[in-house]
Amino acid sequence: MSLDASLLERVALPGVALPARWAGHPVVVAENARSGWDVTHVWSDDDALLVRLRWRERTDGDRPFAVEAGDDAQAASLLSVGSSDGAARLLLRAAADLAREGTDLASASRSSVPRGTRATLAAMAVADPTLVVPAPFDVPTDGAWDWMGTTSAPPAQPGEERVEELVGAAGLAEARAARERANPHGELAVEEPRSRWWGWRDDDGVLRGVVGASRRVPGQPWVLGSIGTDPAWRGRGIAAATTAVATRAGLAEVPMVTLGLYAHNHTARRLYARLGYELAQEFESHR
Repeated sequence: MSLDASLLERVALPGVALPARWAGHPVVVAENARSGWDVTHVWSDDDALLVRLRWRERTDGDRPFAVEAGDDAQAASLLSVGSSDGAARLLLRAAADLAREGTDLASASRSSVPRGTRATLAAMAVADPTLVVPAPFDVPTDGAWDWMGTTSAPPAQPGEERVEELVGAAGLAEARAARERANPHGELAVEEPRSRWWGWRDDDGVLRGVVGASRRVPGQPWVLGSIGTDPAWRGRGIAAATTAVATRAGLAEVPMVTLGLYAHNHTARRLYARLGYELAQEFESHR
């Protein structure tokens, strides 16, 4: 992973000594959107970083960054970056520390850790029968996905002249309809505050592809989402054209644009790599 770290602002967490090795990690920089984290604990070594946090409300006041179980603003989350072996060691240390405080890792309503962490913990438990794998890491992951980002504008793609930004009530209505056809399970909703949307039109003016950008906090990295192409129109470079246009728009405003994709989506991974996106972390998550 060779994202240009010189373009990224290192993260300083209030009251927390975050090692320089992890303060500039692209995931940490992007996910800690300008004082968006309320950190309760930090564990780290040379191989991994683990943070336990609560989510504050957005700095724009619209709603929390993440809606936890039961919409509880005090619910905790766990995020780890680095190696799966390192994350497994840190989770065992964290479980012991939290137990002394009268709580546990299971108090977190969701977690994202390096892919393979659960397998590492399971192997450690086989080697040491006295080791108890802490919940929720004793159950399978809900999903495996990749975090990718870019700090460089992508090369021009065929069909970009057909891509336009969708604005106003009519434009967003078109974006909503196109998203329902092209990517109905996309996590980014058209109603997301401060989001921007683009679409690719055919000769009849019908949107055949769509992409959205989450811009939750001004000045922080954009997150592209709900990228999709009408099933009957796939294989024509539409996703590449819309993603390239949205990426350039983001880099005109902020130093980094990011996106996530399911680990099994190799076609999308190749497309994003062609546009200059680089893998920063492989994750497994649980809610």
